[in-house]
Amino acid sequence: MPLPPRKTLIVHGPAGSAPPVLAEALRAAQAETMPGEPPLDLMPKGDDPGVDSMHYMETRRGDPGLVSTCTPVFIQAPLLRGMALTHRQLTPIARMVADRFFLVARADSPWAEAGRFLEHITKNTTRTGGYFLGGINHLLALAIADGTGADVEFIVTESEPAVWNALIEGRIDWGVGVAAEILPHVEAGTMTVIAALDGARRPAFPEVPTLGEAGLPVSFQLWRGIMGPGGLSEEAQAAWHAHFERLRDSTAWRSYLARNGQEDAFLPGRDFRDFLETEWDWYEKHLGLAGLLPAPA
Repeated sequence: MPLPPRKTLIVHGPAGSAPPVLAEALRAAQAETMPGEPPLDLMPKGDDPGVDSMHYMETRRGDPGLVSTCTPVFIQAPLLRGMALTHRQLTPIARMVADRFFLVARADSPWAEAGRFLEHITKNTTRTGGYFLGGINHLLALAIADGTGADVEFIVTESEPAVWNALIEGRIDWGVGVAAEILPHVEAGTMTVIAALDGARRPAFPEVPTLGEAGLPVSFQLWRGIMGPGGLSEEAQAAWHAHFERLRDSTAWRSYLARNGQEDAFLPGRDFRDFLETEWDWYEKHLGLAGLLPAPA
């Protein structure tokens, strides 16, 4: 079963966040590898990241021409809000990449170096932020605070891009983000990268040490992928798997991975679905430990 000529990709995060960067890379990869097809249509649905996309796809069950970018927010939001709609009512298409987080501060911060950062936060109350409690920014802040015994205040911002505005304006002291989010600010000279939150230095910022090198081995790997509406036929699913596998063999896709320090982590179909169940268990455990899950009905 061929896919419809016109294909729509929902972008589940707002402008200035990482999902639009992924979506543009996929659009460029399709234009390169399938020049005779209509351009990939991008549909912004990032006002309530993940949730807007999930609810919209629920209204388009069985539509073979529609898919969405997805990240762990497709798991976090249902858990945190007690939603009946989860990834299990949708169709996992493929995990595409593995991404890493970086610790950042304002470019003029006097402790914008990994060792000085750890020394500073153990002696002073600092502020960091994210756009919801239980988000990856929050869980990593809890891990850093727990590992150092530091007093860290977590400030909830109105959106993911607003985290970086808050940092630049001095309303928070440090933050954590992926390369696609922080690169524009680093290149503009307003932010600096303190450490990689991984077991090894990352290609996006090869001179930046890991936080583990400074004595606190906090690391986290974020996946990004593609989700489809529920009710997709086996034939449509197979066609989407082949479509995204083909996009990986493009200069546009390789350039996206290199610029953003990501790794190809293609995992289609049932294997991606099984992976999401493991992720669900991890987030359910850690959000529960943080006291953020709603009480059972």
